[in-house]
Amino acid sequence: MNTESKYILAKNGISHWKIIISKEASESETYAAEELQRFIKKISGAVLPIDDEESRETKWEIVVGNSNRLEKLNLNIDWQDLGPEGFIIRTVGDKLIIVGGKLRGTLYGVYSFLEEYLGCRWFSSKVSRIPERGRVEIPSIDEKQFPVLEYREPYYFDAFDGDWAARNKANGHFPRLKPHHGGKVRYAHFVHTFHSLVPVEEYFDTHPEYFSEVDGKRIKERTQLCLTNPDVFGIALERVRQWIKEEPDATIISVSQNDWYNPCQCKNCKVIDEKEAIAERFCISSIRSLR
Repeated sequence: MNTESKYILAKNGISHWKIIISKEASESETYAAEELQRFIKKISGAVLPIDDEESRETKWEIVVGNSNRLEKLNLNIDWQDLGPEGFIIRTVGDKLIIVGGKLRGTLYGVYSFLEEYLGCRWFSSKVSRIPERGRVEIPSIDEKQFPVLEYREPYYFDAFDGDWAARNKANGHFPRLKPHHGGKVRYAHFVHTFHSLVPVEEYFDTHPEYFSEVDGKRIKERTQLCLTNPDVFGIALERVRQWIKEEPDATIISVSQNDWYNPCQCKNCKVIDEKEAIAERFCISSIRSLR
């Protein structure tokens, strides 16, 4: 990244820049432009107008999201490569470009710009640091970012605030993320799903072998599944396929143990447990030998 100072976005409450969005901007791209306008005003006192791509082109423009302005700049952006959340922040001539995936990428690009180049921080839903400056100056920028993790969720109540989550690029199931935030990654049947996949009430009386054997006895209360039973796998698979049909917008389906102990101790499960235990001990031993 070239850090040579080059662009003055605002000075003494005045700015000659404007924000450009497409006439077909998504909800999150429109919101991205509004957030950029909002925080630059808080920082500098200057209000940058928001115009669409059919407005007369001026010298100083911040292009937010894909629009006809990019065609004239011949940036050759690979939109498929950016995906729904990747983004580019780049200064080109007299333009600042903040573009990304229409779902959340452009919005995340705006928040990264505000954070990394203008010093904004959002510590909680109620505590932020937005620095006030008489002169807002940025360097030449050429940056591209992609998320390392598909699903991001700090799991505590304040982090479920939609604005805080979006500003910190948390896209998980529980934050109150709305369409203008770009929505969220939907998680169907959130964790501890063995009971839902193969319900005890439906199967135990006729097929106790589907459930945990503990100390030589199949148990009904606080049980897990017998994971070496092929019928259990088939039933669970069909249930997952049913969930996918019922919630087609979910990209994560939870297949996970119930929230207690009592794993199955039957003969077949024990063989796997012992094999995995040997492998685990080997890995731990190998790691220790490298120290």
